[in-house]
Formats: sequence, C-alpha cells, structure tokens
Amino acid sequence: MLAACTTQEPGIPSIGAGTSGSSVSTTATTPVAAIDPCEWLPDSVVRELEITTPARPKKLKAGASCRWRAEKPVIADSFSIDITYYQDRGLTDFKGDQPRTPVRVGQHEGFQTLDDSKTGCVVALGLTDTSSVDIYVLGGPESQWCATANTVANQVESKVP
Repeated sequence: MLAACTTQEPGIPSIGAGTSGSSVSTTATTPVAAIDPCEWLPDSVVRELEITTPARPKKLKAGASCRWRAEKPVIADSFSIDITYYQDRGLTDFKGDQPRTPVRVGQHEGFQTLDDSKTGCVVALGLTDTSSVDIYVLGGPESQWCATANTVANQVESKVP
C-alpha cells in the first residue's frame, strides 16, 4: 500500500485527498464497545415508520444490537426492527434455510431473506469477510416486511462501520 504525506510537516503519513487506494475498513480498528446501532436510524425514518418506543440497545459478546417497536392500533400491524452488528460473523456465517435474494445497498453486498419462522424479513449486509450487519423486521403486514427492512437498510448503510 502506498501512502503520501498531505503536508510537508513531520508526522505520520496518511493518504491525502485525491489519491487512489483501497479503503480501509474501520471494523478492524473500531472497538465493539464504540459501535452503537441505535445511532444509525435517522429520526426521520423513526417518524416515517411511526415507531413508538425509544431505541433499546443490547451489547453482544462480539457485537451490538438495537431494537425499535412500532405499536399500531391493530396488533397485527405492529412490528419490531432490529439492527445488529456482528464483529465476528460474515455473510457466509448467516444461519437460516430460507432462499436468499442478493442485494446491493450502497457500497455493501448482501442478501434478503425471510426468517425461518416466516414471520419477518432480514436484510444482511457484508462489511468484511468476517463482519456483517443484519436489519430484521419482525411482524406487521407480511407484504411490508422486506420493503421496510430495505428502507431501513438504505438509511443505515452509510453509517455502518
């Protein structure tokens, strides 16, 4: 890898603006404790999806998760959204037997699938070979599961590590 100094002053070399090179994933240097999926869902999407509960974070052994809930007047229309970052689970480690449809969200390759109980939809985005983010919509009208998961995935993709 090549590095170029951005100034003439002594210091640590860095890739300057306009130089080409591979992007470096922040997942290798960002501590899991610093990753907070609750910060990834914009307030505008929370309002659009009529989410009624505050974000509920959950720390995992090698990742982090956040859940929101949209309580509707008719319980069958209510749903949850989970966004989970896995530091040590790539797309090939995803468990589930349902067919997968390839998706590309921004700069990330992934897939969309129903959960095994067929009560929700997951959009899984690969970050590296060994890390990923799952956007999981559980409940609500079946016709909206994957549409909602894709809406959320498109909104959070630029914020993932």
